[in-house]
Amino acid sequence: MEVIQAQVSPRLLSKAERLFTGTLEGRIIELLQNARRAGATVAHITNKDGRVIVQDNGRGITDFSALLDLGRSDWDRTTEMAEDPAGVGVFCLARRELSICSGRKKVVITEKAWTGEPVPVQTTEEVMEGTRLVFPDEPWVFELVDKLAAFTGLKVIVDDRECISEPFVSPQAVHHPELGGRIEVRERTALSHLHTIWKQSYYADNVLVNFHGQVVPFTYTPVSEHLQFLVDLTGEPTGIRLMLPARTRLVENDAFGTLKAAIEVEAYRYIQKRGSHKLKFSEYCRAKELGIELPEAEPAFTIGLLTGEPVEPAAVVKPADWPLAKCYRLSPAMSGRGRTE
Repeated sequence: MEVIQAQVSPRLLSKAERLFTGTLEGRIIELLQNARRAGATVAHITNKDGRVIVQDNGRGITDFSALLDLGRSDWDRTTEMAEDPAGVGVFCLARRELSICSGRKKVVITEKAWTGEPVPVQTTEEVMEGTRLVFPDEPWVFELVDKLAAFTGLKVIVDDRECISEPFVSPQAVHHPELGGRIEVRERTALSHLHTIWKQSYYADNVLVNFHGQVVPFTYTPVSEHLQFLVDLTGEPTGIRLMLPARTRLVENDAFGTLKAAIEVEAYRYIQKRGSHKLKFSEYCRAKELGIELPEAEPAFTIGLLTGEPVEPAAVVKPADWPLAKCYRLSPAMSGRGRTE
């Protein structure tokens, strides 16, 4: 019986530089992610003579054969469950001459090595703590690395200048173990500069998901108010996944649906805690369905013009003893003007 089997063609390796290098930002994020996954707390980046040196203080490389095995990685099960690493690794530097040192071993990956030519692993006298990578690239300038390193949890130093580092969410964020993360709701104007640089649009991208330093935005508006939602993955097992190979969008799987449902609940809880709102009546009812009791909406009457002679501006005031919950919207036919009476 004829059978077929999935496999990776060597032709894919010849296209590696088009699949994985992407942008300079992508290379920076990928190598910082690798350092953090290896247990590093500090990463030094040095620009020198047209080359970039990235050195971390992580556990180092235990299996050099995994470096050029596309899709394979030697991360532990905890990391696999929490981050779903793609096994791209150093392929983000494909076609460049790359020198890697770790422990007492060293390899130099040349252009042909990226497409399958064997690479000898050398033994060195010097013991390298962590991992050091050296490769040609445009400068990894401080201003760029600074914003990309902010939420990685790493101390990153570029040419002797330490990058800023801050928590992605505040202690007020709500833990959702079913998602492996925390959710915080903020007013749109309460975002820091480091948050806003990840937004493509001021009005859209109101959800920012911090995937251990890689921040992925998307748009979701469970309520009509302009709120911002921050989602910080904690390293617990999660079903939230990044779309490969670009890793700039979330996979719309079951976990993504669960995330959106949790965001909706947190939006209403935030409004409840705030104590005031101007939501539509349908949203007020939706909050009740979710078990969240909201106060009545603040009246939003406006000054208008009365017909007749003389025409004068007149303010409409809601009677103090007339709750909005007992008001009704008249049909256009009954009101004559299609307005709420």
